[in-house]
Amino acid sequence: MNKNYGETNLFLRRLPFSFFIGGVLLFFIALGCVACSCKSKLSLPFPIIFSSNDGFLIGATVYVPAAEAPPGILLLHRYGGNRKLWEQVASILQQQGIMVLALDLRGHGDSSTKLGNSIHYRQLPDDSWMQVLQDIRAAKKVLLEKGVDSHSIVIAGEGLGAALALHYALEDSDIQGVVMVSPGLDLLGIPTEEAIKQLDDCPTLLCASEGDSYAATSASALNQSAPVYSELRIWSGTAHGVDLFAAHPESIVFVAQWLRTIFDSDTL
Repeated sequence: MNKNYGETNLFLRRLPFSFFIGGVLLFFIALGCVACSCKSKLSLPFPIIFSSNDGFLIGATVYVPAAEAPPGILLLHRYGGNRKLWEQVASILQQQGIMVLALDLRGHGDSSTKLGNSIHYRQLPDDSWMQVLQDIRAAKKVLLEKGVDSHSIVIAGEGLGAALALHYALEDSDIQGVVMVSPGLDLLGIPTEEAIKQLDDCPTLLCASEGDSYAATSASALNQSAPVYSELRIWSGTAHGVDLFAAHPESIVFVAQWLRTIFDSDTL
């Protein structure tokens, strides 16, 4: 983790939010330049299939940046969604020098086969969702095999994925930060308020829309319960999960800036 993390965030917190909104245009101009200069160097996103310890085949997409030993991020979708929801965000993060792995949670998308049998997510009992941590563990191993810096890994999720991201961070000390988009206090039997109290030296970013009332209320409660540094951002509207980034492009700018305070700036 960046040693200047706390100092940098104190600076960011003192800046008016209009700074971030005003930076949107510059961000996308710069992003366009990066995209043009790196177009020939960036690999196209590619699908991959790997196995969890209990026999699920897990489908994922890997976005490899034009950098050696880059930081990495794992992206987890909502209940009933799939990894394609993260495509726009994943492409932007790839262009920013971050290796991205977006996976389908078991029972979703290309992760619907276990030991040769097809399994739909609606068939999975509520008390089985913590087993998804096995899928995330296998996904993190893939990131490391692809050359990610083991000391610069963040995990992000929306809805159910946010709850699972938090619980995975509790078991893996390599995780340097957690981004929770439209979180809940209890989704499919996975509690988050008590879990976030157990985080040790792992900052959190909580994002939600004001009109998405359960997510906004949950994000506020989690922010108050976090024992280490936690950032809360509420945007207008009712967009849920990654739809928030489409509704508010400035939110992508803010997340990218937040990630820079987690990863060593020399790697981005």
